[in-house]
Amino acid sequence: MSLATERRGRFFTVSASIVLVLLAMLALVSRAQATETVFWDNYSGEPESIGYSDISGAGGGALNLSGVDLAGPEGMAYDSVTGRIFVAGYESGLDKKGQIIWANINGSGGGVLNTTGAPVDEPMGVAVDPVNRLIYWLNTDGPGNGSIGFARLDGSGGGQLNTAGAPAFDSPYRLGFDPATGKLFWYDEIGTTDTIAFANVNGSGGGTLDLSGAPTLGGVNGFTVDSAAGRLYWTEGDDLNYVSVNGGSGGTVNLTGADIRSAYGLALDPANGTVYWGNYDSGDGENAGAIGFVRLSGGGGSITPSPAAPVKGPQDPVIVKSPAGTGAPAITRSPGNRAELTCSSGSWGADAVGGNVYQAPNAFAYQWLRNGAPITGATAPTLAAQAAGQYSCTVTGSNPVGSAAQVSAVMNVKASKFKVTTKKKAKADAGDLVTFKVKAVNQGDLKPKNAKLCVKLPKAAKDDLKAPKCKKLGLKGGAKKTLTLKVKVKPAADEGTDKLTFQVKGTAGKAAKSKITVR
Repeated sequence: MSLATERRGRFFTVSASIVLVLLAMLALVSRAQATETVFWDNYSGEPESIGYSDISGAGGGALNLSGVDLAGPEGMAYDSVTGRIFVAGYESGLDKKGQIIWANINGSGGGVLNTTGAPVDEPMGVAVDPVNRLIYWLNTDGPGNGSIGFARLDGSGGGQLNTAGAPAFDSPYRLGFDPATGKLFWYDEIGTTDTIAFANVNGSGGGTLDLSGAPTLGGVNGFTVDSAAGRLYWTEGDDLNYVSVNGGSGGTVNLTGADIRSAYGLALDPANGTVYWGNYDSGDGENAGAIGFVRLSGGGGSITPSPAAPVKGPQDPVIVKSPAGTGAPAITRSPGNRAELTCSSGSWGADAVGGNVYQAPNAFAYQWLRNGAPITGATAPTLAAQAAGQYSCTVTGSNPVGSAAQVSAVMNVKASKFKVTTKKKAKADAGDLVTFKVKAVNQGDLKPKNAKLCVKLPKAAKDDLKAPKCKKLGLKGGAKKTLTLKVKVKPAADEGTDKLTFQVKGTAGKAAKSKITVR
């Protein structure tokens, strides 16, 4: 009899094979705009399975596990980068010593994680570190009666975590992770003493958590962490208790109104202050009240998944929510080109990794608008504006269960507009070339297409002066340039003063006026 079987006071028969004929992918696609999905593993299923439904209980089904030997699920975690649920299967694999199994929540199948170099001995707890791209699991068997193994999420193998300083393993069970302190927690019954031990994920060893200010420990069926509040919660039968992640203080959660029947596994959503668990004793194949919950502010209840979702010994809830925007995207200009715009992704609600609740987007889509109308084909984070107007961008963040959009503030893009300056006066003899250095500044944002700098002569000056050819102006917004224009004084020019104007053609601009005095 395995340790997990002993804890539940029941026997479990391992299925020789698992063949699930599912429509999970189609079901998830049809729920593309779902706001919140709860997943759980079914310990008593024949075969074992991973079920899901909307947080209200609507819809749902079973994840596609075809070809995967899930036997003895004991703990689930989620990787929001890959969109995969990871399960510690303590009796999975050919040798029945366990495997770390994964399933894509989009229904496209699953597999077994490569754990080469790491011990896998009846794992009964799993935690994902998405930042360092690692997964940890608690081994309840093997040398020393247990260990903590880890593997890289890219499938390149792993190793064993240093737990020196923590009590020697005896009857360890379950695993919790606090990314804020970098600690992994597990329960152990060492002789007649119940403890919560910890190890630092940086490999510096661990210790025993101080439970002097917490409720008396009598077993643990699941952990979850509220990193912001600095609390480690555990379920113990029909009780929900907590202790500081640093030890020394704790308490008991008021479960009035909550449906709790032999709770296994925990998830905590800090956004709404709700704790969820699997009601293991909800009934053999009955969906009523399969997932219980309590609000830390008071009150609670349960979730009844639809009949399409399998429920047999539900446990280990993992919640994946549609992205929630927390800050609109912002548009910035390129320092060297004011018409080149870049849209940030904005800010979004973060995953509560320790709480097994996830909502961060893993993909972004962009759409640019001009004067409130979408620009065809403008779906990249950057845009080279081609026309004056008010530009904004819409960013849609998505993950496998839904999406949300945020719109930026408007950025005004101005048409090209030139200001030109040059010397006010010049003197020359008949037949001379008079050189003018003309400074042109594009005070707009756009680069003109056909703008030219020309010299305009009044009719009275055309007998004395000959204007040069126009010169092209191709300056980007905010750019400046000095051009050389040479005005010819005709050999038969009369003495006197003639006026001339340096003006821009093909775009807006402010002209510069000058005079040539023929001596």
